[in-house]
Amino acid sequence: MQTPGVVKKPNWGRFWRLFPLVWLVYLYFPISGVLSSSTPEIIKLLIMLGVAVFVWLWMQLYSQREARVRHARHLETHQLWVLAGYLWCLVMFAGLTLLPGVLSGNGFTFLVYAAAVAGFQRSFRVALWGLIVAVFAMFVPGWLGAPPLGVLDIVQVLLLSSFAMYGNHAGFRQGMAQERLEEVQLEKEKLAADAERERIARDLHDLLGHTLSVIVLKSELASKLAEKNPARAIEEIREVERISREALSEVRAAVQGYKGSGLSAELARSKVALDAAGVRLVLERPLLELPPATEAGISMVLREAVTNIVRHARAQSCTVVIEQRGEAYWLEVRDDGVGGLGPEGSGLTGMRERVRALGGELKREGEGGTRLSAHFPVAQPSQRSALKKATA
Repeated sequence: MQTPGVVKKPNWGRFWRLFPLVWLVYLYFPISGVLSSSTPEIIKLLIMLGVAVFVWLWMQLYSQREARVRHARHLETHQLWVLAGYLWCLVMFAGLTLLPGVLSGNGFTFLVYAAAVAGFQRSFRVALWGLIVAVFAMFVPGWLGAPPLGVLDIVQVLLLSSFAMYGNHAGFRQGMAQERLEEVQLEKEKLAADAERERIARDLHDLLGHTLSVIVLKSELASKLAEKNPARAIEEIREVERISREALSEVRAAVQGYKGSGLSAELARSKVALDAAGVRLVLERPLLELPPATEAGISMVLREAVTNIVRHARAQSCTVVIEQRGEAYWLEVRDDGVGGLGPEGSGLTGMRERVRALGGELKREGEGGTRLSAHFPVAQPSQRSALKKATA
């Protein structure tokens, strides 16, 4: 669903990531040429095996391109895979164009594939040299006596090779950028969690350290005075009781503060997380005055939705709507990312149970992006029970 008044930009990141799979359709030309030619059966079999090896190398490069260079120690391994795929494309080109009586023209498809394989890497300069070598190889058959290519064929191979190299290179860089963004986001979440734990530890130490020390000292004093001065011991015990009650109140206030700092603060944290991921946050309605339980529930759902958008959606914008519709408060979070309804993780499953415990319902839709919506009754379950008892 698109935000009113906002022009939705195309998701080029998704396009470039899927781009390498498009080029496999061009295998139709050499395969059909082999099957329809009068080439001996053994040569046909060898060529088809060569095509199968190429497809395997291609899928290895496509599926593992980010994983192999995620860490520096895998970079050399990835470069060897690229080199193997590139050289195999040149071997297939030579076999389909230089062997007598095989195919001639359709072998030039593998020069396009060679340039495309060269694009599976971070270095544009290396990828460009791969393209130059592939273009140079295009003229080798003519120098060896084969019929020369026409101008239209040369232009076609040159354009397809250039576009294939750049497209695969752009897809590779896009995937690497997404991997780095997710790693940075996970690291930020870890650092934030560590900082929160340290803050809680400091608060509890400051809050209870001195108080518990006083309680211990006064308890020891009351124990010593129990026989010598019972009246004084009773006073000390009452003082221990008073200090304990004050400490209990302070702990309850601190725990209440840890549970959440309100919907406004949660929206602010969401904006920081989305900005870091390059996603624009749009709030369509002013914030409402909500009951504490409902506000806490909406804050939790919003946090889970934003976390999923940052990690998985690859979106450009995220729209948040919080409003009252009849007898229910509604939260709707929608993005313009990849969408789809994959298996629910433990976070979303737990969130659904929490919303249900508040008398509400959580829904997820995945067409044209992802939309997460939750509604909470205006009267909480405990309030409805009270109303039923009052009217009974």
